[in-house]
Amino acid sequence: MEGLVIMALRRGAWTVSRGAVVAIVALGLVACGETAAPVDPGSQITPPVPFSPTAGEIPEETFQATATITEEGLDPDQFSGVSGTAFQLVIKGDGTKHTLEIEELVAATTIAPEGETPIDFTITGEPGTLDILLDGKAVGTFDRQAASGAVDS
Repeated sequence: MEGLVIMALRRGAWTVSRGAVVAIVALGLVACGETAAPVDPGSQITPPVPFSPTAGEIPEETFQATATITEEGLDPDQFSGVSGTAFQLVIKGDGTKHTLEIEELVAATTIAPEGETPIDFTITGEPGTLDILLDGKAVGTFDRQAASGAVDS
């Protein structure tokens, strides 16, 4: 203890005020740290899928297209998009209830007989051409492109 008193009296040596500043800074840093809330070990935390629309929201970078169900299938019947981007395909009904599916991207989805049915999805996977199915029958194609714009042939 005597050594601290002597050091405090010497100029340029360790002083009580310097010690107090160090202690305050250390306490401030400790107080700024956040503690995580306890997590139930049985719960699983899943981050949202990048670029995926949630609760009816459409991201700003969503590409949108519209198609009408006709006697022949879809009009237009060819679509394309870049892997990693959000896409909204709006299908106009023809008075009959249908299901629409895009292989590897959209599971069978019910299309309303009247009005428009929006189908929101994120383009994922390797480049290539995928079939669009209406009631299980191929009626169009979706070209999934790489970020560079290339399509696998």
